[in-house]
Amino acid sequence: MSTSVARDLEMPRPSRGRGAKKVAILGAKLLVTGACFWYVSRQIDLNQVLSAIPLLDFRWAALATLVAILEIPLSGLRWYNIVDALGARDKQMTRVAMIAATAVGMFFAQVLPSVAGEGVRAWLLVRLGSEWRNAVTSAVIDRGVGVGLLIAIGFVVLLLPSGLTALGGYRDVVLLVYGTLILAGALGLLLAPKIVPPLARWRYSRWFATLAADVHRVLLGSKGPVILSMGCLIHALTIVIVWSVGRAQGLPLPLPDAAVLFTIMIGVVIVPISIGGWGLRELAVISLLASYGVAPEIALLFSVCFGLALAAGSLPGALVWLLYPFVPAQRPAEHRA
Repeated sequence: MSTSVARDLEMPRPSRGRGAKKVAILGAKLLVTGACFWYVSRQIDLNQVLSAIPLLDFRWAALATLVAILEIPLSGLRWYNIVDALGARDKQMTRVAMIAATAVGMFFAQVLPSVAGEGVRAWLLVRLGSEWRNAVTSAVIDRGVGVGLLIAIGFVVLLLPSGLTALGGYRDVVLLVYGTLILAGALGLLLAPKIVPPLARWRYSRWFATLAADVHRVLLGSKGPVILSMGCLIHALTIVIVWSVGRAQGLPLPLPDAAVLFTIMIGVVIVPISIGGWGLRELAVISLLASYGVAPEIALLFSVCFGLALAAGSLPGALVWLLYPFVPAQRPAEHRA
């Protein structure tokens, strides 16, 4: 840490340049989000959207929020097992502490770009005694597990007998892309021990080689089945959230259709070109449901309610941020200094 601080003090211009770059990226994402909502606003009657809000069954909306809250401890336990599999768990990194850090990260991911949530999680893990490398690696693997399982579940979902699986005629293309990604990921995971040594010899690919070795150790180790099972359960709960939001609007949404919508909405959210997927998700949902006779106003309200359920489900993270004592780990060298 002291080395990085000294480097920042010695090279202020690059630091300012990095800050300006982050501001520019944030501004671009805000622009994309705003442009998406502007485009949506030209296709809908806002009065119809507002008139549909009092008709919502808020009991189902409350259930969706509750399920979103239940995902927090599961996500924290998945991350806990990843850190444990890396052999990087300190005595302060208890299950409760990891769940608390996850809750804070999920809250910041809702109010800021999702990468900020991952950064907060890694920072809190460092406060609990982890090295920065292990903290960042564990957060990257945790997010990668979520994305990888999303692609795998999406591939299976698109094979189900659902009216939405046609995806406006793009089903075969999506299946081909998902299948290719799954095959590439599986081969990369199995062949990691063979590809890591050559990559480790090259300076610019050394970090990727180390990450590949860590992923192989985590997912194919004794903790792998637990980590993957928790990831599948979290995605299953998100499908329940989609289904509950549909019930809140009185939409006859079977679970296979809810699973298809889950694949689309969460898949759009992980594309890092808008703020938390807002705007882009609404465009995707309106386009998908329009082919099946759902009015754009209803589709927009559905997508917004889903986003609000996730946002409301992350609010416990704000309380944890204010109340939970993330006591920094005591390091002997720092303590004597």
